[in-house]
Amino acid sequence: MAKRIKPAEIRRRLSNDLLSLSQVLGRNSSTVVLNADVLKSAANQCLQDRGGYWEYQIAGLMLNVDAPQKALPKDLGKKLNLTIDLDLCGTYDEEAENFFEKLILKVRIETEDGRNMCSWHFDRHIFDEGDESGDAHPLFHFQHGGHEMNELADSLGKVLLLPAPRMASPPMEAVLCIDFLLSNFAGGEWKALRTDATYLRLLQEAQIRLWKPYVERLAGWWVGGKESKDSISRLWPHLA
Repeated sequence: MAKRIKPAEIRRRLSNDLLSLSQVLGRNSSTVVLNADVLKSAANQCLQDRGGYWEYQIAGLMLNVDAPQKALPKDLGKKLNLTIDLDLCGTYDEEAENFFEKLILKVRIETEDGRNMCSWHFDRHIFDEGDESGDAHPLFHFQHGGHEMNELADSLGKVLLLPAPRMASPPMEAVLCIDFLLSNFAGGEWKALRTDATYLRLLQEAQIRLWKPYVERLAGWWVGGKESKDSISRLWPHLA
């Protein structure tokens, strides 16, 4: 049995990681990540003793990126603003299947003049025993749209926004979230950051903590018994 890490040590590690991430982004990405200092507030939140949980929120992390060439409408301008809000709460048992009690990522994408906007939403699904819709709800999933789009409900033209499909994805915390967004919206910055030893260490450690057990659980679908499959189906209900 693996040694159980003390809660204070986990909170301190999370805090130190956020501080290191703030420093490396401020040092290498100030033209894309505009306010890396907001990570320092999240780092301070990690140090607070909340009983059986750790928790932090990243509010309003701003990215300024080049607009993709194939974006629509075609007169968007040269730049886009991304606003990232991340709300995390988890347990101290890092071997538990449900390490996260709460994981909510909101990404708002706007033109610099504010005329056009879209959003993405990523979260940990909270299973409701009363939900009889039959729709697939992967435990961790992306959705386009979300509550951020409500303000545009009367001005969508011919655009149709639906809560589905929900796309299964491995869980993410701060560095994994930022790395994912940079890889999609600022490829040059993303590749440059991965040459920074501190950034690469933070990324690799987060992937080992969160993505390695997620992938290993999914692989167990083909080697485990029925009891194992019942549990894995919550991660990715499309497996047959």
